Amino acid sequence: MYMEESLAWLRAPETEPALSDLLCGLIRDIRLILVHADLGTVAKLGAISETVDQLAPPPGPKANGAQAAASVVALLARNTGPATILFEELAGEEIRIELTGCADRPLTTAECRDLRLGPGSRGHERTGTLRTVNSGLVAAEVSSLVVPGRLPASARTALGIPGPDEPAPPPTDVPLGKALVGLGVRREPLGARLVHDDSPRPGGRVSVTSSARMWLADLPVALASEQVTAELCQRAAGGYATDRA
Repeated sequence: MYMEESLAWLRAPETEPALSDLLCGLIRDIRLILVHADLGTVAKLGAISETVDQLAPPPGPKANGAQAAASVVALLARNTGPATILFEELAGEEIRIELTGCADRPLTTAECRDLRLGPGSRGHERTGTLRTVNSGLVAAEVSSLVVPGRLPASARTALGIPGPDEPAPPPTDVPLGKALVGLGVRREPLGARLVHDDSPRPGGRVSVTSSARMWLADLPVALASEQVTAELCQRAAGGYATDRA
């Protein structure tokens, strides 16, 4: 019976947009388990079973947590607006960023390729925690790699990024998506997947990781990644994710 319920959940219309990302994540996790040098055969079988349960768990608190996270995966897999705006809708309140780091750095070869820049280019990296203003809920741990020269001065100031030969603006709590939303930014999803959370709290074992490329007109202006918390997934399960899916 549990298998039938799990298969029914995977076939549900709200799960369909996320199936590709969910299955790719599952395959990747199983491959990592199979080549793990410190796990014996029995331990590997147990780890694979637990990993599969994340995708199609039997009924109970863990199922609720996995299905809530999968709904968020489905939303991120097809969301073309800034992730922060989506998170605000899921949380039902405003979100700000608590910066943990911001600095210019050289881009890797892959980052230059993804951002359509020449070798040796530099970008501005921001890392931090997205937190709701009223309840203090941690929505996600985020990082972004921005091309400052492709942003208007107003967006750079909002993000606390100095322009050429300009003094550093004051510290900011504005997330990347909120600084760009009024400019017509487009989010290109690059993948989203379920992640096992070792938290002992009931229903809080599955969270989400995702990545995207941000565009203004025909130019990519940033790469972004989000580690969405199980707590936000659970709040989303309370209404908005189900309605929108």
